[in-house]
Amino acid sequence: MRITKCLLSVILVMSLTACASMNRSQKGAAVGAAAGGALGYVLTGGPLGTIGGAALGGVVGAKH
Repeated sequence: MRITKCLLSVILVMSLTACASMNRSQKGAAVGAAAGGALGYVLTGGPLGTIGGAALGGVVGAKH
């Protein structure tokens, strides 16, 4: 469990540093997907919640 949290944190940091050339909608989708995936994992503890949260977060983030 601790390794998973650490890995998710590293992936989130790496994804945020790669956002320099993205437009606002793409940045919102990336941040929303990362946050949604993390929240989905925390709430369900499984891959389906993670994938569903990332998909929903990406859609919501792209619209803002």
